[in-house]
Amino acid sequence: MKGWSFTLRITPLRTGIAAAAAVAGGLAFGWSGLFNVAATTGHWPVTDWFLHFVMINSVKTHSLSVETPENLDDPALVARGAGHYAAGCAGCHGAPGRPRSPVIREMVPTAPDLEPKVATWEPKHLFWIVKNGVKYAGMPAWVAAEEREDEAWAVAAFLLKLPGMPPEQYRSLAFGAENDGTANALNAVKPEPGASGPREDVLADCARCHGRDGAGRDNAAFPVIAGQSETYLLDALNAYAKVERKSGMMATAAARLPDEELRALAAHYAAQKPAAAKGAPPADPALVAAGEKIAREGVRETGTPACAACHGPSPAARNPAYPSLAGQHASYLESQLQLWEKEHDSRGGGPFREIMRKIAFNMSEHDIKAVAAYYASLPPGK
Repeated sequence: MKGWSFTLRITPLRTGIAAAAAVAGGLAFGWSGLFNVAATTGHWPVTDWFLHFVMINSVKTHSLSVETPENLDDPALVARGAGHYAAGCAGCHGAPGRPRSPVIREMVPTAPDLEPKVATWEPKHLFWIVKNGVKYAGMPAWVAAEEREDEAWAVAAFLLKLPGMPPEQYRSLAFGAENDGTANALNAVKPEPGASGPREDVLADCARCHGRDGAGRDNAAFPVIAGQSETYLLDALNAYAKVERKSGMMATAAARLPDEELRALAAHYAAQKPAAAKGAPPADPALVAAGEKIAREGVRETGTPACAACHGPSPAARNPAYPSLAGQHASYLESQLQLWEKEHDSRGGGPFREIMRKIAFNMSEHDIKAVAAYYASLPPGK
């Protein structure tokens, strides 16, 4: 008596039917709701391992072409990164002397404590994660990621200093002279009837970086905003809040405030006495002279008009929508002109942004440095 035999023939039709059945089965399982999506159940260990395996290799692959700048030890860059970290990152990742919230620990996946993680990444990896975020992890991409890579680098520069940082150093970097309870503590409610000036918590949050007097801190880390016109400051704050002027740092600060507080902040800083930028290095006299010539006469070859016509110094009254540049940090002016110069919409937001974009696009690197050096050499208020 012969035994039974079974031969499986794999044909295109059978393969198609099997694939369709697998898809239908998966859809039916999803439709049934039997899979438990509750964060309390966590991931299976193999799922957790696989997701991290994919993430790590994805970051390393996609950051292969990233060029690491040479200024990541710049104290001003680190201070800018720390200022944003306190408001935008510490709530999930914790900070020196400030452990993560128990609520964050229940996320799936959990936002990691970054101090022990930083050493496992290269600077370009940290930059890529800050800039692009991570899918399925609750890690957002940077606001205006393509336009403001300089800001993502600032956060990466701070992260490189994070391991072993004493709580006192972190507090100084992130909060300056302000009470360190201000970051992430705003309710964005309307001010009390009859109140004058910005709310105390709002002003304290801004003062962490800009100072209450608008003079900034940590040398060239933050621009001098004291004495700018109220019109210009309000235009800038509104543009940041709407992400029309690109900045992940300032958008985070401005977008959560009501119009009344934006106006109050503009009025407060406009009323402050302009002061010379602190900690400015001595300027090259030849560069300052070249910048003065450009500011007063323009550059015929590139079609660059005289800067003084809009930004001074000039005996005629300026349009209040134009910022005053005298006494500003040269490094800040240079970086802003470079943002204007980029082809994508990196800078602007005010009513005259298209004019400035066309001007800066034609300026050479030398002319940008020269103009920045000249205006930084002027007494504030000119």
